[in-house]
Amino acid sequence: MAQWIMSYVPQAGTFGYYLLRGTLTFLVVVIVARGITWVIRRTVLSQQKLIRRNLSERRRQTLRVLVSSLMNGLAVLATLLLVLAMFVQPGALFTALGLFSAGLGFGARPYVSDFFGGIVLLFEDQFALGDKVEIGDRQVIGQVERVTLRTTYIRGESGELWIVPNGDVRTIRNFSRGTWSPANIKVTMPTIKLDETLIVLREIIASPGDDVLEAPEIISEDGEIGAVTTTITLKVKAKYGTAPVVRRRLLAQLQTALTEHHVLAEEPIQRE
Repeated sequence: MAQWIMSYVPQAGTFGYYLLRGTLTFLVVVIVARGITWVIRRTVLSQQKLIRRNLSERRRQTLRVLVSSLMNGLAVLATLLLVLAMFVQPGALFTALGLFSAGLGFGARPYVSDFFGGIVLLFEDQFALGDKVEIGDRQVIGQVERVTLRTTYIRGESGELWIVPNGDVRTIRNFSRGTWSPANIKVTMPTIKLDETLIVLREIIASPGDDVLEAPEIISEDGEIGAVTTTITLKVKAKYGTAPVVRRRLLAQLQTALTEHHVLAEEPIQRE
């Protein structure tokens, strides 16, 4: 059996021999990398340990994707080194690697920066899959769909797909981790009805609802009282993600109360 198998193995020193050896080396390295990834997931990234660290499901999923991407990159690098070792002496190989690293540092600096940016995402919980973010340096706004060691895929608000190199991720605005949402409302009324309007507003904000975090404020943004009409703003801090519901409820209450007092101007109540 062994002799039959050896009969199909190319002779040492031929192209087929090195091709077969390189292929087998790659397969072995991939299997080892997959095994290491599996061990990391079962130990460091296990469901129980991540839950004890108070990590969200999105963050846990992001970590798993980044670790898989990192191990795949290391597998490819290790395969290249092992294949080169078949043709080059160790001393010459280390010298060549030193020169290659120096050239890579200058010529492929943006790509190296992208990979280091991906490694940083492993240790810093800046955003996770499913979060709505804005990359400030690129003015990209959308939902994070995929994260790899080099790039981050963001689905824009108009449906377009942004592919952002991790090296360009400097300033991040994470909408999914806010503590409150603005539900401000602007009201335009006849100036002669200003006192009556303020009384109505105070009655409504006395009990704004459990989803409002603080007592709403009544302010004038421009600080002016018009000759015919005046616009004032009702500043409302709602629980995060509940602003549309709070705004609709307050608009309905204001519309009903102000109509009953006949103080609405021709311009309707506005929302911000």
